[in-house]
Amino acid sequence: MTADAALFPSIPPLPARPEAAAPAPEAPAPTSDGPIGRLEALMRDPMQFLDASERAVDDPSAAASLARVLLAAIAVGGGIFGAVVGAHRGGLQVVWCAVKVPLILVLTLVVCTPAFVALARAAGLALGARGVITLSLASCARFALVLLGLAPIVWLAQGWSMGYHRVILAVVAVCAVAGFAAVRLTFRGLARAGGAGARVAVAVVTIFALVGAQTSWILRPFVVRPRTEHVPFVRALEGDFLAAVVTTARSAVRYSGAARADVT
Repeated sequence: MTADAALFPSIPPLPARPEAAAPAPEAPAPTSDGPIGRLEALMRDPMQFLDASERAVDDPSAAASLARVLLAAIAVGGGIFGAVVGAHRGGLQVVWCAVKVPLILVLTLVVCTPAFVALARAAGLALGARGVITLSLASCARFALVLLGLAPIVWLAQGWSMGYHRVILAVVAVCAVAGFAAVRLTFRGLARAGGAGARVAVAVVTIFALVGAQTSWILRPFVVRPRTEHVPFVRALEGDFLAAVVTTARSAVRYSGAARADVT
């Protein structure tokens, strides 16, 4: 044995490190076909919902099941929001509003859907009548669910004693936000159906907004005037929705100015 071998004994080589295995691709998250899963996709992932609804319309039983889920969402979401609005007056008005808000959406669908189908066919969109009906129902259901989520804002407005006109403006603002969510779904659904889908979506949204606003005006009152003694289910037809909103905004400004003058 040499001197070098005695001073530096041979060191056995380290064992080779095993190569790290490549990570397995993540499996897509399972989606539920139940009512809660469909509504969750409607609110959180509209594109996934549209994919599922396109598959459903090819099967009559699946389309009918989806339609029942969407109608239930309209009834529950719109009904609870209506009850919150009616709580400003209380009593029987809570029931009337809980009935009238879903009724507005359903009546607007009944009036507008034939026009939607005609526009889709005239534009040559790859979307049949069943697909148009499903998309219309889904947009209304999304509108109702957003109303349900924003109902606490109206509740707080009532609790802060904001007054009759300001509560009405709060309700209109909440409905505008919900309408924007429904419009986004409508545009996405029609844009997938062909090149003219965006133009058809503009016409569809315009018709639906005008008819829905006028239907809500016909079925008023929702926030009852403080001096009204007996709450009717509907009032006599006078004026229109847009003129009423302008008048309410002016009244809110006038009464708020008078209140500040009294305080000072």
